[in-house]
Amino acid sequence: MRAFISTTIIGVFGLDESKKILFYKSFPRDSERIAEKLKLSEIEFIDEERFVRSELNKRGYTEVKKDEQTIGEFLKSNLRRLALEKRFVRDQAEFNQLLTKVNIQLTKVQIKKAIGRDNIAVDANGAIEELDKSINIFVERLREFYSMHFPEMDKAVENNEKFAKLVEKFGRRENIEEVELKAMASKSMGADFKDEDIRIAQSFATEINRLYKLRQDMSNYLEKLLKEIVPNFTELATPMLAAKLLTKAGGLERLSKMASSTIQLLGAEKALFRFLHSKGKSSSPRFGILYNHPLIQTAPEKHKGKIARALASKLSIAAKMDYYSKEYKADALKSDLEKKVKGILSSK
Repeated sequence: MRAFISTTIIGVFGLDESKKILFYKSFPRDSERIAEKLKLSEIEFIDEERFVRSELNKRGYTEVKKDEQTIGEFLKSNLRRLALEKRFVRDQAEFNQLLTKVNIQLTKVQIKKAIGRDNIAVDANGAIEELDKSINIFVERLREFYSMHFPEMDKAVENNEKFAKLVEKFGRRENIEEVELKAMASKSMGADFKDEDIRIAQSFATEINRLYKLRQDMSNYLEKLLKEIVPNFTELATPMLAAKLLTKAGGLERLSKMASSTIQLLGAEKALFRFLHSKGKSSSPRFGILYNHPLIQTAPEKHKGKIARALASKLSIAAKMDYYSKEYKADALKSDLEKKVKGILSSK
């Protein structure tokens, strides 16, 4: 004989094919525990379901199915009546309160589940990008301000972080100890700053250097996080590109479901849109963010497209491994990729 198991907010029901209730196992009268059991029931048999199945087997029902649609719909439409009959609630008002509380708890569980470690990585990458924008703006202002005092240093020191550190450490141009800059300072055509002007310049530089330190800390944190959640993908892509691709894809789940051709063109959406609407008049993009990968950067122009395809193919596999199997095989993937790239580079 065949029977069915269906789980509701008041407990687990066992019914036969004619929708007759054969057995019922109540849930504890606690909205939080009910929500936990309902979520767990979606992926495995819970204790109450195993108990009902066992009782049905004892009664001769050897074929027991779970979550049959018509049975579930029958129980849903009769659940208020059943909740009163089984004395799970005293009245309709109490049933409404229970239903509201359970739905709130289910929403909380769903939100908590939705916020994965990959979401944290995406936000960390976004924070780093915002820091980069802020730092660039502030350094530009510092250069403009300090160049009134020492204009020659603006061209002599191209590295922004070094520029800010020099201003913070030495202040006045004549205090700078670097030989080349010291020689320039002695003949500078810049204005003589007052002590207050120097103090403001140094204070501004100090804040910029703190932002540089924060950015470095965030980068170290993000790299560690990526190696935790997407180790295969990070090893193949490099941490910087892994973060950007993960962000562009919208998370690990979406990334793992993308075709390799989609990963290859992440970041080139505008170019692809122009190509599709030009009806072949413009050239098709060969890569997006992947252009910055060392294997593509160092390759001859004629081979960049093929290498991008090979890289995207391996990245697609790596993303699926990180999401589904959690098995680390980056070394093997990387070795195979290097062989493919070597073959591409050796071809005419």
